[in-house]
Amino acid sequence: PQICSYRNKKNMLITIRREAEQDYFTAENCCRNAFWNVYTQGCYEHFLIHSMRTHKDFIPELSFVLEYGKKIIGGIFYTRSNITRSDSPPVPAITFAPVFIEPKFQRQGFGKKLILHSIQKARQLGYSAILILGCPKKYAPYGFCGAKKYRISMPDGLYYQSLLALPLQENALSDVSGYVQFSNAVEINNQHAEIFDENFPSKEKRILPSQKEFEKACSLLDDAEY
Repeated sequence: PQICSYRNKKNMLITIRREAEQDYFTAENCCRNAFWNVYTQGCYEHFLIHSMRTHKDFIPELSFVLEYGKKIIGGIFYTRSNITRSDSPPVPAITFAPVFIEPKFQRQGFGKKLILHSIQKARQLGYSAILILGCPKKYAPYGFCGAKKYRISMPDGLYYQSLLALPLQENALSDVSGYVQFSNAVEINNQHAEIFDENFPSKEKRILPSQKEFEKACSLLDDAEY
């Protein structure tokens, strides 16, 4: 089924469903609230959603919103990616980003429900593996590990702690060895993003410690032995 519904301890209805066109602005605004000033001054993730929907690598069947009491408070969006190899055809994979929950509903388990739902659907649809950039500790509970385990690097040939992999099918990443190529659907034109942001309520752009922490985390190399 395309809809998953349940009730929490407060008897509030929680629904995860495919995003519909009428959800677009609400989902974008929710995403904007979630990311504002977290990784950079302001944010661009809401523009990313807007622009990726019409890209050839966008996967609509894996684009979900989460409703809490009939109000959208989160979402997750997927694009196609691949693993490029020097002596063999590329290996197809998929990537989720962004994934978000409205700030006042964060750390209450909603994001976990959303991610698990999308992983289950991706596996059922026959996708082979998910590759993402994220915090290892945050995504380890879902089965993600350093992509270095499968000899998958970034295009520069280096293995970073933030590059994570999750096989969805048995042996999907066995003997792969290559580098990830994320879709150019996730590439942002800053000028276009600024213009798009004018459609939303005014927010103050600030410099916060989380932005430098994020920049540092992105540069950490994976020195683990797998």
